[in-house]
Amino acid sequence: MEKVLIYKEDFEDFRSWLGLNIESITWQGRFRDEFEEFWKLFFLDGLSLIQISARFEYATTNTKIGPIISWFQWVRDKFISYIFIKKDISILELSAQLNIGVSELASTLRVFFVEVYPHYEDYFSETFQVGNKASQNIYIKYSDLKNKYNLEEIYRGSHEEEIMPALEVTLYDEWSIFLERMKKDLFHPEFNLSRIRKNASLKKQAVFIAEVLVLLAVGTGIFYVLKYGNQSFEKYLTEKISVYEPQFKWLDKNLTFKSNEPVEEKSFPLNVAAIDEVDDSASQLGETLVEEARFEAESEVVLTSMDSLPKDFEIAGLEQSEYEELRQRGYRDSRYGNTKVYRVMMKSVDAQRVRGSLNQLLEKYEVTQVDNVKPGLAVPGGFYYNLYVPRAKLKEFMAQVNEVDDTVIYESRTRTIRNPPGKNKVFIWVKKI
Repeated sequence: MEKVLIYKEDFEDFRSWLGLNIESITWQGRFRDEFEEFWKLFFLDGLSLIQISARFEYATTNTKIGPIISWFQWVRDKFISYIFIKKDISILELSAQLNIGVSELASTLRVFFVEVYPHYEDYFSETFQVGNKASQNIYIKYSDLKNKYNLEEIYRGSHEEEIMPALEVTLYDEWSIFLERMKKDLFHPEFNLSRIRKNASLKKQAVFIAEVLVLLAVGTGIFYVLKYGNQSFEKYLTEKISVYEPQFKWLDKNLTFKSNEPVEEKSFPLNVAAIDEVDDSASQLGETLVEEARFEAESEVVLTSMDSLPKDFEIAGLEQSEYEELRQRGYRDSRYGNTKVYRVMMKSVDAQRVRGSLNQLLEKYEVTQVDNVKPGLAVPGGFYYNLYVPRAKLKEFMAQVNEVDDTVIYESRTRTIRNPPGKNKVFIWVKKI
């Protein structure tokens, strides 16, 4: 593979092809001398492609200002497209001489040609689809594209709407700093980029080590200051604080012993009749205790298994069964009793689906509604069911309900109207999540 060299005439032609707005870049010519010095130093006569690629890498890694880095990357991409067009070399050869991956190089060329010929976007996307060196388009040259698509000559590599050709990079202080650094590193064509990277890395490591040492020194100093300061303060407090011992001078500390003289026994007469005269009437207690009806929450038991349900519902039906859903002053009237009523609390993110499944179960197990409460009544927050379930099918029905969604079954004891023969009352509340 023949080594491609770029001479002074090529760089001048590239600058003209690039279409730079020198007046804008140099801030109306104020920094023209600095820019011309940069161009002559950066693009030396007789550089190889790999040397130029190394210089672009040096420029992008040794600048810290975003606009300057973007400008160097833009010039680099345009230079790659310029060499591909003017030198008419294949993607594989250009990749090898620039020391750039074929995939990255093909992507750069695709962006350039799509901008110039947007009506051929699909064709160029397919042409520059190069993933690795085994791709079939690895040997494509510009002359092949020109003959295949009848491309017109590209006289300018930039467009009027682009910002980079007129970007005022010389206006930043970072530009002058970079130029002075470049004079030291790129004073001749053969510069050692690896040596520059090594020196920069060593410098960063030295700065890091120095910062760590300073941090350790400061931390150690603070530790010892706190330590000796605490010890001094503790010693000061020890000297100033004295323990106070109370003096009980009035206390007789002499030992005394029980007297041996017998104690005179006194007798008290017990009058049993007087006990009966104790008045425990309401006047003594202040008020009469009256037995009142208890209105409290139902006594509930959470059923964690279908086996907790009665095995013989005929016997369960002999219990006194009353349950009513009344509301008085915003609260449900619940009383203690011995009748078992089952309440099912369900939570679901899809309450409509649960409602449909429950309706199918009601029809399957011949479940009927209580009074005029329609099963699946829509209430704020979900749906409500007040049902009579045939006692013979209750256990199977509850098992099927338990599989519909997240369910908790409560067994409540209450005292209200007796259930119809052969049926049990079940309340189902479906809460929307």
